[in-house]
Amino acid sequence: MSKRTCQHCDARIDSSLTICPNCRIAIKEKSLLIPYLIVGGIFVVVIIVAAVLLLLPAPHPVTVPEPVITVPPAAAEEPALQAPSCTIAITGSKTPPATIQLQVMTTTCYAGDITELRVSINGEQKGTLSSSPGSSGTFIGTSGSNNVIVVAQYANGAESVVYQNAAL
Repeated sequence: MSKRTCQHCDARIDSSLTICPNCRIAIKEKSLLIPYLIVGGIFVVVIIVAAVLLLLPAPHPVTVPEPVITVPPAAAEEPALQAPSCTIAITGSKTPPATIQLQVMTTTCYAGDITELRVSINGEQKGTLSSSPGSSGTFIGTSGSNNVIVVAQYANGAESVVYQNAAL
C-alpha cells in the first residue's frame, strides 16, 4: 500500500485512510483541478466583461447650448470732450544736474481756451506753466534722464498732451 503524510502532524499514514490515526483530523484530498478552475473562471469573467463593453451603445456627445447674452440698451453716453484745434509750442532744456527749464514759445489758442498747463516729471506732478507765449518755468527732476509731460486743460473740460520728452 502506498503511504502519504498527514498535513497536520506529519505522520506517515496509509493512503486509503480519510482520518489520521495519530491526530484524529480529517485528511483532505488535494485536487489537481483547482488551479485550472481558478484560471478558467478568471478567463470567463474577462470574456464576459469584454463582450458587455463591446455590446454597449456608443455614448452620445454632450451638446451644451450656446449661452444667450442679452445686453440692455446703452444709455446715451455723453460725447467725448474734444480739445480745441489750436496748438501750443513748448521747448525744454536741462541744466545739470537736475534743473529742467520749460518755455511756451507760441500758441494758436484764444485767450481763455486753456485753463492750465500741468507739468509732470517722471510721473510726479511738479506744478503748472502759464499758457501765454514767452512764459517759462523751472522744475526739479533727477540727475539722469527725465520723462517730462505737459498736459493742457481746456475750458470745455478736455485735456491733451501738448509736450512730451522722455530724455530730458
